[in-house]
Amino acid sequence: MRKVLAIVALALLSILLMGTSSCDSVKTGDSTKKEMEQTETNQTRLAQVVPPPQLQDSLERRNLVRRLERINKTDQISYIYLVNYGKVMAFYTIRGKVSSLNSLLTTPQQVVAVTIQGDRKGYILPSPDFDGSYGKNPDGIFFFTTEGAYVEWAGDFLWCDQPLKLAQPPELVQQMK
Repeated sequence: MRKVLAIVALALLSILLMGTSSCDSVKTGDSTKKEMEQTETNQTRLAQVVPPPQLQDSLERRNLVRRLERINKTDQISYIYLVNYGKVMAFYTIRGKVSSLNSLLTTPQQVVAVTIQGDRKGYILPSPDFDGSYGKNPDGIFFFTTEGAYVEWAGDFLWCDQPLKLAQPPELVQQMK
C-alpha cells in the first residue's frame, strides 16, 4: 500500500512540476494512433454490450485482507522450504514474514524541477538508498530464522504457516552455533 501511495504521490508531483501534459505532444506514427483509436472504439462498444457487473462483495479483496492480517505479525512463526532443481534444499522455521530483496523504504525515484531559460521541466532521477548506493537489488527474498539468522534466497520457495510433511529430507541442513 505504501508503494502505491508513493507512486501516486510521485505522479502527482511530476504533473505539478511539469504542468499538464497532452498526448498530442507524444510522437507516434499514424498507424499507432489509428490502432489506439480502434482499440478504444472496440473497448467502448464491448463495455456497452457486455458491461462489467456491479459486485456487492469481493472475495479477492477479502482474501488479500485475510492474507495481510495473517502474514503481517511481528512474531509470527512460519516455515519456508527453499527449492532448487525440484529438490528441497533447505527448510527453516522463521519469525516474521518473507520479504522481497527489492522492497524499499522510500521511493526509488526523485522528480527534480529544473528551469532553463524560463522553461521549467521535471526530470526523474534515481534516488540513492539509505546507505548512499544506487542500483537495483538482486531478485530474491530474505527472512530471519527463529534463531535470528538472516537468510537470502534467489530461487523458488514454498512458504506456509504450518509445517509440511516432506517425502525426502532437505539437501542442506542448518547448523546453529
